[in-house]
Amino acid sequence: MRILSRNYFVVSVALLALSLGLACGKDEDPMVEIRKLHAEGRYAATVDQLRALVDEDPSRAEAQFLLGSALLLSGNGGLAVWPLRAATRFPEYAIEARMLLARSMLESRTAPDAIPVINEVLELEPENIPAMVLRIQAHQATGDNDEALADIERVLELDPTNIPVLVPRVTALIATQKIDEAESAIEAARERLDNTDEEIDPSFRATLCIARGMFAFEKGEQEVAEAQYGECLEQFPVHPMVVQETARFYEMIDQEERAIEILQAAFDASGNSVFRLAIAQRMKRAGDAEEEERLLRAEAEERPSTTAWFALADFHVGRDEFDKALEAFDHALALSPNPPETLLFAYADTLVQAEQFDKARSLVEGFEQSALRDLILGRILLAQGDPAGALVSFEAGILLWPNNPAARFLAGEAAERVGDFERAISEYRESIRANPARTKAALELAELYYVQGHFADALDAVQRYVQAKPQDVEGMLVAVRVAHKARRFGVASDGLTRLSEMPEHAGTAVAEHATLLAESSPDGAATAVKTVEESDLDLTDPINAEALRVLLKYLAELGEHAKAEKRIASALGAHPEAAVFHELNGQVLSAAGKSPEKAREAFDRALELDPEHAKALIGLAALSVQAGEVDTALALYDRAAKLEPQDSTAVLSAAKLELGAGRTAAAQARFEAVLAHHPRQADAAIELARILANQGKFEASLDYVHWAEWLRAPEAEETMAWIEGLRAQRANAGNAPAASD
Repeated sequence: MRILSRNYFVVSVALLALSLGLACGKDEDPMVEIRKLHAEGRYAATVDQLRALVDEDPSRAEAQFLLGSALLLSGNGGLAVWPLRAATRFPEYAIEARMLLARSMLESRTAPDAIPVINEVLELEPENIPAMVLRIQAHQATGDNDEALADIERVLELDPTNIPVLVPRVTALIATQKIDEAESAIEAARERLDNTDEEIDPSFRATLCIARGMFAFEKGEQEVAEAQYGECLEQFPVHPMVVQETARFYEMIDQEERAIEILQAAFDASGNSVFRLAIAQRMKRAGDAEEEERLLRAEAEERPSTTAWFALADFHVGRDEFDKALEAFDHALALSPNPPETLLFAYADTLVQAEQFDKARSLVEGFEQSALRDLILGRILLAQGDPAGALVSFEAGILLWPNNPAARFLAGEAAERVGDFERAISEYRESIRANPARTKAALELAELYYVQGHFADALDAVQRYVQAKPQDVEGMLVAVRVAHKARRFGVASDGLTRLSEMPEHAGTAVAEHATLLAESSPDGAATAVKTVEESDLDLTDPINAEALRVLLKYLAELGEHAKAEKRIASALGAHPEAAVFHELNGQVLSAAGKSPEKAREAFDRALELDPEHAKALIGLAALSVQAGEVDTALALYDRAAKLEPQDSTAVLSAAKLELGAGRTAAAQARFEAVLAHHPRQADAAIELARILANQGKFEASLDYVHWAEWLRAPEAEETMAWIEGLRAQRANAGNAPAASD
């Protein structure tokens, strides 16, 4: 028995459809034409009709199976999961449906979920080699090469002549550092390939060739490895796997330019878009967004396709450039007369982020898949400030799509915004399990553990995030902070070193190092100042502004205002058009108690140079507060909050200002808005608890105290006692409120 390739699934479905067609009875049965189209390989043409049949009667086993098959074989593996899962419940499709279901899970990158499905097949047919091959792929996709090797050996026991399984055996042995065994496996595979009369897929030879290069590199024989990769490239100059693995080898030996040259040469020779897109991915990792966009746009304009325009749209979504993203989606949709719902889903999701809620809602009302519809509706409700309603929608979508990492992540966000942090932790874990690289779930989980003081768990979560997204600066910073708090100083130091080596982030690394030392050292401010001053940074370069910001802050704490003024004057002298330096000048003047007008001039100049400089707006707001100009300050805080929605500084300051001005109702609304977008702001929960208690709404008040308590707010215990005392006082006075609050 041989290992069967993906064609096995195409052929088996086609043969099954043909045999069913020959056995059919009445011509008026709609399944007759569907079976015929499947036998001809025209799967996409049957999707709409099969969906209608399934909607009409979900118990139609054949319709569920053929719908799943049609979706999978027409390139919609993610959507194939639902009908195939339904088909597995029918005994006549117990094997075939599970095999295709596992394949769809692998194609939609949910390999961990494929393994239990394959296990069910092997319980029914313990010697099903195609099922074992699928499980080998799933194990290797999840990095479990030991389990993959166990399955490989079982396949070879059942079929010692099986050739294709020899190549994954080599790669699994290399991955598990079984170097001696890998060497023997390479020779055995090479000998079999050289001496067989069977027709061998060239990809097997290409993979084995690359495996020999990997093996040499793992042994530390870099020159031998380089020669082997060169030989592979000569034999297979435009084979995607060979080209990309060779490029990856050169990246590992710090020859990035050579890697780009190889990819470019392959693209020039073949015109295969995969190579240009691979270059774009490298530009993304290098932080060269301009070149990444140029490559993606060139691909979309020169070789218009739904995929190319989708990739460009995704680029713009990642940069919050929603108008440009929607324009690219329009091009993608124009090239797809019957666009898959996965594309429409991404389009609708972008409409939500662009706050075009009505258009997004209208679009998803026509979705066939209720799971996609529920997830977008949840996204809309969450964006509109209804986290409780959003959570209900996400729950409905998750029932049908339990391993969707984005849905789980958004459900976690919604749970946080209603104060259910334990539920949020659970949802973030599920998102990570489904795909740790897809969302920020691992980062959010790390921060929740950090709040709770579970630093080891926090470090484990954030390290998984950084492994999945090694160029993410936010993740790197959180990892450094968590490691420092966990007293894993070596890990923190390594993180700072990696951060300093990232383009344009040396200043960020120094700023973070100084801040951590200031928080943990007895003479914190002085230590922070020394750290920044002894760094090799040019503090007159705007690229290092965050390090200068930290230096100026701690100089002010030490009362060394003249020194701070000298520092910012040097920076302005070198770069008088840098908005950030004018904003910092305003901060220095304010901290030194200089004329408010001088500080105001500095902040105004920063905004002239950069109208979206949020910190300058916050600086002006603080000056307005000092002058008693409450409404002016509130307007400035609101402008800053819109520019930096992820920063709670402006919204929290505005809420406290309203409260201080005696505007309790407005303050309450603002504090509620703070928690709706920044649920970890314990200050807002405490203030809301006090406001509601004064209104006699003690139960609601205590809910917010428990919210703050979960966040380890030091004021929570004192506030709880105050509320209970107030409740007792009112009860004794005979003014206890009704229990309906």
